[in-house]
Amino acid sequence: MALPGEEGLFLDMRPAGTAEGIIEKFPPPAYFTAFIDGGKARDKAGLMAEIAPAFRFPSYFGKNWDALLDCLRSLPDEVPAGGYVLAVRNAGDFLASSPKDQEDFADVAGEARAFLREKFKADLVIILL
Repeated sequence: MALPGEEGLFLDMRPAGTAEGIIEKFPPPAYFTAFIDGGKARDKAGLMAEIAPAFRFPSYFGKNWDALLDCLRSLPDEVPAGGYVLAVRNAGDFLASSPKDQEDFADVAGEARAFLREKFKADLVIILL
């Protein structure tokens, strides 16, 4: 799957990527890595259900694109780290039921990444496994 988005925002580590490899490349505590299952995140609703607990979003998370952007921008306040990784297992299924959701997610992730870099000097990377 080739998701739209800024260069380096999405890293495709299929088929050889492993959790251990991610931790090696993006070591804690410098990076916080959240793992989600792309098979459960085939659409927007599934993504919101998977990403909220993985990144420890607050209970009032609104499960829409604006709320996702707000929570991603607030990651340093909630989960202090030098950078953030969203590792998507079963990436072939990730947002597979909606190309529009893929575009919207790439836009949100790109905006969040730019904000985190500018304000906190922190990176956001999505790794496809």
